[in-house]
Amino acid sequence: MKKIETIENRWDILYRDYPEVYDKFASVKKYPKWIHILPKMFDFKRKVIADIGSGSGLSTFDLAKYAKKVIGIEPENAMRNLAIKNAKKKKINNVEFKKGLAAKIPLKKDSVDFVIGATLVGMDTPASIKRFLKEATRIVKKDGYIITIDIAPKWYGGELAPVIFGKKRQSKGFDIEHIIDKTLSKLGFKHKDYYQIQNYGSVAKAVRTYGFIFGKKTIDYIKKHKKTKIKWKLRIHYKKIK
Repeated sequence: MKKIETIENRWDILYRDYPEVYDKFASVKKYPKWIHILPKMFDFKRKVIADIGSGSGLSTFDLAKYAKKVIGIEPENAMRNLAIKNAKKKKINNVEFKKGLAAKIPLKKDSVDFVIGATLVGMDTPASIKRFLKEATRIVKKDGYIITIDIAPKWYGGELAPVIFGKKRQSKGFDIEHIIDKTLSKLGFKHKDYYQIQNYGSVAKAVRTYGFIFGKKTIDYIKKHKKTKIKWKLRIHYKKIK
């Protein structure tokens, strides 16, 4: 495959053709990670968690430190195969990976205690969000929780959102993040915000991962300003299922 400089925000291409770049991007040192926040909000001990859109398994492995079992659900074969490989390499035994979509989760009714989805691909319209929530509600037990972790409105790409989109468009916010927030709020979800710092360690790594994903303008900005750290604002939505 011919090496390209950037995919210009084409996450579908990233997941399909460059899982190793996604893995490096997701593995960048960050603090606090959402996995540092959730155990302070919820009790995962002796619980079963469905990790929707588990990708290369990084979120699944983090959650497995706190839960009885975590089932990663991922549609892309390349990402899921990498997760299975990493689980064996890390000798993590309380995880499992299945092929599936947020809108069609391959798990039985009332089979998990928590459904967690971080920045889910395709959850970008009220209809798609509701399809996911219908499936999540089906598989979660009574008094269990549905939790989503997304980028806060106007923070797509972190603090460099104005570079990615231009200040005029960024001032209005990134449409998908607003749609998610508005839809979940209307459906009774509460939320908690937090800031996160991603430390790439070097300009070269920031270019190869963050810049590769977010575009030529960000690559030029990173090089010019020697950016190695990116600040993000994230939002945790959660709802208890009665």
